[in-house]
Formats: sequence, structure tokens, C-alpha cells
Amino acid sequence: MNDMSLSINYAFEPIQNCKSSCFLTRNYQIYTSELIETVRLAAENQEKLLTTIEDIFTRLSEDKAKNPVLVGAIPFDTTQPSTLNIYSQHKKQNTESVKHFIKHQKCHSLTLSSQQRLVAREHFAKNIDEALQQFEKNNLEKIVLSQAVDFELKHPQNPYILVQTLAQKNAHAFSFVIPVEDNAYLLGASPELLIFKQDQVVRSNPLAGSRPLSDDEHINQVRIHDLCASSKDLYEHQVVVDSVCKHLKPFCQHLNISEKPEILKTTTMMHLSTVFEGQLKSKKTNALELALSLHPTPAICGAPTQLAKDFILKHEGYDRHYFAGLVGWMDANGNGEWVVTIRCGLLTQSHLRLYAGAGIVKGSEAELEWNETEAKMQTLLKTLNATCET
Repeated sequence: MNDMSLSINYAFEPIQNCKSSCFLTRNYQIYTSELIETVRLAAENQEKLLTTIEDIFTRLSEDKAKNPVLVGAIPFDTTQPSTLNIYSQHKKQNTESVKHFIKHQKCHSLTLSSQQRLVAREHFAKNIDEALQQFEKNNLEKIVLSQAVDFELKHPQNPYILVQTLAQKNAHAFSFVIPVEDNAYLLGASPELLIFKQDQVVRSNPLAGSRPLSDDEHINQVRIHDLCASSKDLYEHQVVVDSVCKHLKPFCQHLNISEKPEILKTTTMMHLSTVFEGQLKSKKTNALELALSLHPTPAICGAPTQLAKDFILKHEGYDRHYFAGLVGWMDANGNGEWVVTIRCGLLTQSHLRLYAGAGIVKGSEAELEWNETEAKMQTLLKTLNATCET
């Protein structure tokens, strides 16, 4: 077996108690080995978190570790502990160079034996009514409300095989599997890039405003026209763009922004998309610092940020945990890529929890927003070839 096949071994062979991480994109794939330490600090104290990580990388450098990397997840609520796994070794390979290893791999499926909603449809609608009242009082501009479903699995699942299924079916997404606490794994295929950083080059691609993707191209064109003409969706998107600009611009010498939103298609959804590209003032600014400065964006929280976050924590009715947080990687030089933790699930041996959210602004209708979360929930189920046992 050569080095390349060894590096993707995690993806194809069942591994018991494995603590490796994978981060797979359209351009490259990262696989890790030799877990050194897991940082379980809250990101709320950003200075302490970043200093701790820097000290670990410095120690690894002194120990002659050749290519250490951090791969991990930040919760939606940054007062909760993060899970940031630091490894002494990782492989980063061009996706094209490993395609011949995965193209013949069978896409595994999973059977669901039962399910339980964490948020009732009536509760979701009640929260929207409360949010609309807050809009009228000018206390909020936007709020993102979500739901979650717990699925019982008929058979235990290997997360490293499931993430390859996600990557194969979501070629343009950022697929990942991260071991977290309680022997669980965070896995998903997020379409939304929060920040990419390489030396002084930075890029961000926020999404907000959505329509389901149809198999009928004529229907898609109608939906695209509707999306691009929707004052509600355009406003929702602009709130996100303004926030990213506000928080990213101070770090940059210059920052270019798309003139108008474009359409980004995933396997099952279409989103309004804006691209930011810039040059940092200092290459010492690291990828995680940039990601934390943007988190949480209005795309997964709302605006104003703190008021929206407080509303969610008080009213939503369940703990989002890592959903709507951050997931990504960073090397010892501060380069890396972080995405918004959506289209994701939390996997244990016999359970899978899935999440989905929708942006609420003035003019939102409870039924339409619930249907949007249902459509997003189907993204992961469809990708994983999920079937319900009868």
C-alpha cells in the first residue's frame, strides 16, 4: 500500500475508537494522525484560546513535529467548550490525485429505525410570531431559527465511510468528520465558507436566502428569478454581507466584494451567494482569529448579533451544540479554512442528530420557513441514502 492509499485509509476501513479528523474539499483533502492534545476551552475568551493553541504549536515545533495541524469545531454558543484537536501529522492532498481511489467506492446507506423531533412545528411557529413582534418594536432585524431531529440507527455506522459518501455526492461542499466529546463525531457537508486564509490572502463566501433545487430545470429558473427578485431574501442576504464586511475589513489592506449576489447550488438547495476576497494587513493574523471575529454571522444567528443570540438561547427550546458553529482547520503558520457548521449531524454508535435552520425577517411566514428547514434536513438524509425502516 503506498503513501496515498495509507492517507485515505481512515475513509474506507472501519476504525474502532479512532480520533482522526478529515476535512475534504473540491480542491484538497486533509487526513490527520497522532492526536497530541484536545483543547476544550470556550472561544468566548479568544485571547486565552489562541495563546493556548500557539503554545502547543510552539512545543510541537521544538519537538521537531514536521506537519502539525489543528482540526476542530467551535459551538454556536461560544461560552461552551470547543473541541480543537491538535495532531502531530497530517496529509493534505489534491482532490484530483485521490479520485481514482474513491470513484469505485460504494456509497453506503443507513437505515433509520425511528425518529424524534426536538422542536415541535407549533413551537417553531410560535417563535416566529414572537420574532415578528420584536421586528415591529425594532429590537431585531433578523433571527435564524432552527429545528433538530434525533434518528435511531438500525446498525452502527463508521463516520469515516459516511464522510466519503458526503464528499462524493457534494463535490463543491466542505465535508468533514471531527471526533468530539462523549465518543461522538460531528460530520457534515457545509456549502458555506466563512474564511480561507493563506499567507495574506483571505476569502469568504456567506450564503443567505434559499430555494429548494428541483430536478426540473424550468422550475429552477423560475425559483432563481423569484429568489433574485425577493425583497425579503435580498434583505436577509444584505444583512449578512454587511456584517461580514464590518468584521473582516479592519484586518485587510483591501477587500473586494461581489457587486451583486450570485446563485450557489448544492445537491438540494439554491442560495444567494456573495464572495469576499482581500489582502490582510499582517500575515500573522491567523485563520481561527479571523473566523472567531466573524462568528456568529447573521446567516446562522441574526442581527443585531447579541440580541439575536439571546433570543435563540431563550426561545429555541434545545441546545444547538456545534450546529451553526464553526468547523475547520489551521496549521502551525496560521493558514487554514473554516466553514459554517450547517448541513451537519452528530453521530454516536446508534444515533444521528440532524439540524436545519431558516432566516426570519419581516415578511416571513411560519409555514414557508418550516418547509425550508425540512428541505434542508433532507439534504443530508438524501446524501447518505437514508431509508426509514417500515
